[in-house]
Amino acid sequence: MADVDQVNSHSDEEQSEEEVPKGKDDSESEPESEGGDDDDYEPGGKKAARKPKASPKKRKTDDDDDSDEEWGKRKKVAVAKKGAAAGGGRGKKSAFTKSFKLSPELADVVGSDVMPRHEVVKKLWAVIKERELQDPSNKQYAICDDQLLKVIGVKRFRTFGMMKHLKDHFLEAA
Repeated sequence: MADVDQVNSHSDEEQSEEEVPKGKDDSESEPESEGGDDDDYEPGGKKAARKPKASPKKRKTDDDDDSDEEWGKRKKVAVAKKGAAAGGGRGKKSAFTKSFKLSPELADVVGSDVMPRHEVVKKLWAVIKERELQDPSNKQYAICDDQLLKVIGVKRFRTFGMMKHLKDHFLEAA
């Protein structure tokens, strides 16, 4: 009699597998948890089908495409239009970007007679890197060669405090 019960229970499992609705594909269907099956227990019970969230709507423009080159150009044009409409707040030169006439010693190092302060610092960093003037024991410092010693005035200086050594070499606003 026990053999008959095992056969019947086996046939019940086959029937339950066949009872899966025909409209769903096996890859899409999620296994449903039944009350008496402890092996397939998932905390939280049955999960409701998730609805995809609506993506935020994007405004379409007439020149909308995905080209990287065009994106950069459009952004620059948009910034220029916004600046012109707002009264040109960015158009003015600040004191930081104002060009200065340089002393002959500094002009000899950087290669130009007139230059803004930030460009002078960039050029000096390029000179320090090119000539390998950074202190090998502490990279915050630079060791001057003869040409740079005329400008800076000390043999070893901290590169982040470079402007305090250069301020006397900015003669007048150009």
